[in-house]
Amino acid sequence: MIRFLVTPPHEKTLKHMRRDARAPRIETLHYDRAFAERRLARALYVFTDHDRLSDFDLELAALLHRSLAAAGMPVLNDPARVRTRFALLRALHEAGLNDFNVYRVDEGLKPARYPVFLRRAAGHGELLSGLLPDSEALARAVEDALAQGVPESSLLILEYAAEPVRPGLFRKLAVSRIGPRLLPQACVHDDQWLVKYGKVGIGTPELYADEQRILRENPYAEAALRAFEIAGIEYGRADLGLVRGRVQIYEINTNPTLRRGLPHPDPQRTENLTRIWEEHREALRALDPGPLPGPPVELRDTRLRQHQSWLARYLRRSRAPT
Repeated sequence: MIRFLVTPPHEKTLKHMRRDARAPRIETLHYDRAFAERRLARALYVFTDHDRLSDFDLELAALLHRSLAAAGMPVLNDPARVRTRFALLRALHEAGLNDFNVYRVDEGLKPARYPVFLRRAAGHGELLSGLLPDSEALARAVEDALAQGVPESSLLILEYAAEPVRPGLFRKLAVSRIGPRLLPQACVHDDQWLVKYGKVGIGTPELYADEQRILRENPYAEAALRAFEIAGIEYGRADLGLVRGRVQIYEINTNPTLRRGLPHPDPQRTENLTRIWEEHREALRALDPGPLPGPPVELRDTRLRQHQSWLARYLRRSRAPT
């Protein structure tokens, strides 16, 4: 069995895989529930959603990770070691993998080049600006974000790093890591530089044939593995692009959506999506340790027990009549 620790409502990322009869047994467990338990089932545990946890919850998650590992449970994505957006992108730049850099607004450093854009340090929501051509435009965007109530400590400045795959068309690439396996994922195409979900009908047979080549050759696996190792991530999806022929890693999502591909008007695209799904499912099957004999794991960490005692007292007080 594989158990994914998630934040609500982000267990939906796994719903399609959980419904596949040929997939391993997969369960999701909310962090809040896990922190309140005195014992947990024996299984392989995957910690996700690190960027959606507070510092306090990250520390509890790290203690939980250590308790499970000490009991001999296989565990992935150590919350104490996983690098989230700012730390990861800065480390990738310093390692020479990414040509672009990232800056925290509150560290006071100026971008080395423009254009740049503004976004939050955590989460996967909309950007806080478009492309900003100079320092004056950046200052206005920062002030607008602060006026909207976004804390300065949450603001990141990223240098622009994108390049169209052909005139007027941008492509996002991706590589997933599932334990020891690296799997190329579907390409996403859009007519905007910020490629998130893509645009229906913009792809071409030539692009889907090239996607088949990527699935066959997995040409970006080496760069992606370097990024995963720097990030301390053993399960997740790295989103990337090519700029002047060099791989640029934009982010690594530890709780990516696993979605079975729907039939597509282009038969090559349908074949590609089916292959991606089947390879992902087989990688999870290979990761699954199967039944692990023995009683549930007792969570004996003192700090976890202190949190559980505090939580029990809080719940008793909140339910008391007034």
